[in-house]
Amino acid sequence: MPDPQKKGFLLNAPVLLLAEHILGSIPLWEVKSKNRKEGLREKEVVREVYYRGELRKIPLVIYASGDLGLPNSVDLELFRGFERWALSQLERKKVLDPIVRISGAEILQAAGKEPSGAAYAEVDRFFLRMAGTMISAGRTKTEVGEGTRGSGPLNRKRLRSNKGIVFKIFGTVVLPGQPNKKGEMVDKYEVELAPWYRDSLLMGNCFVIDHSLFTGMKGSLSKLLHQLLHNLFYLGKGHAEQRYSDLVGYWQIKRYMAKSKVMEQFTEAHCELLKRGFLEHWQIVPVGVREQKDFLFIWDAGSAWWKTEAQLPELQAKYELGEPHHRDSDPVIDPFLTALPEPSTGAAMTSATDTNSAARLLDEIISLSGRRKDPDVWEKWWKRAIAVVPHPRIWLRIGEVKERKARGEPINMGSYLAKLIKIEAKGLGVPWAEDENRTT
Repeated sequence: MPDPQKKGFLLNAPVLLLAEHILGSIPLWEVKSKNRKEGLREKEVVREVYYRGELRKIPLVIYASGDLGLPNSVDLELFRGFERWALSQLERKKVLDPIVRISGAEILQAAGKEPSGAAYAEVDRFFLRMAGTMISAGRTKTEVGEGTRGSGPLNRKRLRSNKGIVFKIFGTVVLPGQPNKKGEMVDKYEVELAPWYRDSLLMGNCFVIDHSLFTGMKGSLSKLLHQLLHNLFYLGKGHAEQRYSDLVGYWQIKRYMAKSKVMEQFTEAHCELLKRGFLEHWQIVPVGVREQKDFLFIWDAGSAWWKTEAQLPELQAKYELGEPHHRDSDPVIDPFLTALPEPSTGAAMTSATDTNSAARLLDEIISLSGRRKDPDVWEKWWKRAIAVVPHPRIWLRIGEVKERKARGEPINMGSYLAKLIKIEAKGLGVPWAEDENRTT
């Protein structure tokens, strides 16, 4: 008889795949709902990126594929399978064609799903839904609504076709049994990849995902959290924060006003991620009052995320991503950067004036620093630094320090972090940062 412990290890052994980074940073997917009669046709989301050394937010609008609605968590599972299959083709052929041919059986196998009539029907819907989904950069849904007020449905439809720059993920998709552009009857799905997506993937602009961890989770929210946190952990070097109201809008879930109900809504999903080592810690903090009442989710990455993230260079080399034969004459440009709003000094400093955020940061830093020779002076220095340095930059540096310590480097975490933050403050032109003797 097989050793059950060995069998369990094999089932849970990491299966690493590369997920394209640009699409992976967009909250495209929503919860799969059996009770929703008609899905939304569009939703506003925010994509967070580092651009020229600053954390920036890009407003986007996701437009659904007609009555099929917006992509959901089942589509995310199939898309992960599609990316896994695409990588296997790339490894075997050393090339990824602009138009790929894949069977229903191949994508189900790559996604870790059992074949059935219902599963094949879901694959049909997946390709049709993804082919019709559009991502708009440069104009929000609100602006579209204001521009069409009182002008009737015909004008609204006309204006929506002129809503800024629109991008697709899949171009033309031909289902098995249908004729393609050449008039040939196809026996597999023919999928045209969007140039921006294909170019970004071939250049190695990717996340590393443990596919066995992903497929082992049962809940829809668990998988959406897993997808979202890969980008947020990348930005925050293992730390992430997100407002509850944002998650409600991204995933189209019911909004609760009581913390106990929010905890009940999300506990099972977080337990799945904790159990698999993807999360080390999470909490929900109330923010705002009355009409502005909200909750802030706070996450710290677990060992499973750190281990997979460290495999990126090895996997890029394995698939020869970023090599000269994968490069076009022009460099890959992130197409959604066209929607970046102008920097706002007030918006950029919001996190630095948030009392709750400052308290959490200080607590994390004191815990990380250990015992100090003069703790009062140390705390005073950090309160001053937290008041002027944008908090996402401090969390980013905390992640760097933890990463160096995890690699076994002999550093004093508190002193090294203070050195990094002093450099940040100096770059902002803060006078006290010029004095090298002021840090404890």
